[in-house]
Amino acid sequence: MKPETAHISADHLTQFIISVLMAKGMPQAHAATLAEVLVWADLRGVSSHGVSRLSMYLRTIKDGEMDPIASPQIENRAGALFVVEGHRCAGPVAMKLALEETARRAKDFGVGMAIIRRTTHTGAIGRYVHAAAQQGFAAIMFNSGPPNMAYHGSRVKSLATSPMAFGVPSEEGPLVLDMATATIANGRLIQAARTGEPLPPGCALTKTGEPTTDAAAAEILLPLGGPKGSGISFMFECLTGVLAANPILAGMIGPAGQRRHEHNAMLILIDIAALRPMEDFKRDMSELGAVVRALPRLDPDVAIMLPGERGAKTYERRSREGVPVSQKALSGLLEIAEKAGVAPPQLS
Repeated sequence: MKPETAHISADHLTQFIISVLMAKGMPQAHAATLAEVLVWADLRGVSSHGVSRLSMYLRTIKDGEMDPIASPQIENRAGALFVVEGHRCAGPVAMKLALEETARRAKDFGVGMAIIRRTTHTGAIGRYVHAAAQQGFAAIMFNSGPPNMAYHGSRVKSLATSPMAFGVPSEEGPLVLDMATATIANGRLIQAARTGEPLPPGCALTKTGEPTTDAAAAEILLPLGGPKGSGISFMFECLTGVLAANPILAGMIGPAGQRRHEHNAMLILIDIAALRPMEDFKRDMSELGAVVRALPRLDPDVAIMLPGERGAKTYERRSREGVPVSQKALSGLLEIAEKAGVAPPQLS
């Protein structure tokens, strides 16, 4: 495990990220949106998609893959359906616009559906369905991007790890499932390579397609459930990139061998109140949750938890104590601060 040597409050971490991104030319409002998504992930304990991703965002700006000043635009299609053209903007910026407009249309039509295209890394997609559930919607989101996972039966990068997220409101707060179609998320692989933590068997291949548990040697992730995970990821590419006229995978894994950092996504919101009273829905959710939590346990000392409950508990604790950072992670933030010419984050 990473040694936790210090803590940074959510507010200080947010302001630090905003300062760094603004130093790279990003408008303050866009920088604040991206910072909120990263810090939310850290507060929930999803550190693979937290501030550790800042260096990746800075690299995409430097390489010209992300346009820090680009703004997404809405393209109307049919009633509840629309497209968000990202223009290679920061992923969370495109997703914020998509979420706001999808919510508005779901209130008008009972359901809203957005396809988000030509954006960049969206961050932890659980953030968006969580926000939607807080507003009274049932939410579904999935995305696709550049290949970093093997199609089942292959030994080369041929699919994105294509995460999916589902969210619903409950009396205890949003219940959220956020998962990748790979056996482990790519962010976890990156983290393990930084810390030297070994990977579980059956998670990854080397560059030459050999199984490995060495995160430093791992370059290709394996799909969750073999053909099931790769089939889901393949369909996500069909339902985002191909449907939105912005296919990613074919050009990258085909003879052309195109390389680009780009993401597409789909967001669907259902207005629960259009189907039934919200209080009744939440009551039934509480009944379902109580039945599941009371199931006989494999281990009497390990509680049965619902999707997102562990993250919610971590969020409460870290909101009070701050985000834990190891000495290595802190050194990385100090280096980023020096290069950007901004003040380093204040430790709690």
